[in-house]
Amino acid sequence: MNPVTVDPLTLPSLPLANRSALPPCPAVYFALEGDHVLYVGRSVNLKQRWMTHRRYSQLKGFNNVRIAWLECSDSSLLPEIEVALIEYFRPSLNGELIPLPAKNLKGIMTYVRPEVYDKLKLLAEKDERSISNLAAKVLSDWIEERSINNSKTITTDEQHLAASKEA
Repeated sequence: MNPVTVDPLTLPSLPLANRSALPPCPAVYFALEGDHVLYVGRSVNLKQRWMTHRRYSQLKGFNNVRIAWLECSDSSLLPEIEVALIEYFRPSLNGELIPLPAKNLKGIMTYVRPEVYDKLKLLAEKDERSISNLAAKVLSDWIEERSINNSKTITTDEQHLAASKEA
């Protein structure tokens, strides 16, 4: 394959925000900002890759990012095509470390039953989030709700205790 013949601006593309509408095909893809190639990658399932892509949150910080793709019917050629296109376009984000989460965040790992995982996956796709991001949000919201409910319970219990002492 000759990378000179590939023009990412003429390939099918979608805005980054619409990544859930990407086709589930094998492809080499381009993250574009205007006519600038930010990143080149490959996947045997383009849609699935972008639903959990580690660069998603980084790319959201750019203006009007689009994902363009070059479908490849023979997925065994993807690595070779990707390397040739990275060497030709020299995208600024390829080879750059992905920023780590904020220092005030901690990571956890957990296991869930397959049916719970499947439901999380569907909800994450609907919300255009990764499964991990959705799980973190659900857990954070639940803890916040429990904290609010517990503080109300404690306040009520403290009021009853104080009332009984006054009586």
